[in-house]
Amino acid sequence: MLSKIKYIAPVLLITGVLLSCSKEQPATGDSSLVVEGWIENGDYPVVLVSESFLVQDGKAIKAADIVEHIAKWAKVSVSDGDKTVVLTGMADSRFFPPYIFTTTDIIGEVGKSYSLKVEYKDYVATAETSIPQPVPIDTVHVKEYKDSLATVSCCFTDPVPLGNYYKVFTRTVGKDSHYHPSSLAEAPDYNMRGRTEMILFSTQRLMDHINFPNIYVGDQMWIKLCTMNEDMFRYWTEFESTILSNIGNLTAKRTETSGASNIHGGLGYWAGYGVASEVLFTIDPPATK
Repeated sequence: MLSKIKYIAPVLLITGVLLSCSKEQPATGDSSLVVEGWIENGDYPVVLVSESFLVQDGKAIKAADIVEHIAKWAKVSVSDGDKTVVLTGMADSRFFPPYIFTTTDIIGEVGKSYSLKVEYKDYVATAETSIPQPVPIDTVHVKEYKDSLATVSCCFTDPVPLGNYYKVFTRTVGKDSHYHPSSLAEAPDYNMRGRTEMILFSTQRLMDHINFPNIYVGDQMWIKLCTMNEDMFRYWTEFESTILSNIGNLTAKRTETSGASNIHGGLGYWAGYGVASEVLFTIDPPATK
């Protein structure tokens, strides 16, 4: 029973699995292996593997189209430097697409490096990551109310020396079965000096229309602050740029996030996340005067 896994949403499908071609041009070009994987301190590795596919501009993407391209028969291996383990593929309805590769034989440790290898058909994809020192959340509070919506402030203390990178993920109780990335909530510590706040405007859910904000009064949210390496910060920054430039037409635009990928031989990412705490926060109504 993999009860210790803390799930993060497989958002890569918005920006990696879907390659597009215009109506004026025929669908040409080879597909790519798309890998989305992560390992946190105290948890097991989780990896999703798919093949990219072409869609026409303006064409709606159906769930069945994505499920059809899951690479269920991939061989996925993770090494911690001491041992190499082949991960087990299994159906998991908490995800979309509902299939993951994982193992209980490797568990994440702060400061340790992990290599990933994915073999499928003629593809061979590899990547390296490590888990940085986590930073705990100090406090969470509502930053601003607007009608029935709210923005939330996640406060933490950035340690010295410089060189830390942060990303916030959220999971709304009763709505989400796993963590999703919070929109625009990633930053390096270049301009941070001690106590810092990260503003949470909305949650990015796969195949959902993106609204800013989409956090509602009455929501009960789990909030997780992750530290990461510079390559993952570059990935998420480029991902956010793609999302913002393609709002309203996410499923029909060719993306460029592969430029920030740390996967050799494919698209996507293999991330090491440092997590010190998860906070359950309720968006209470504003106080009446």
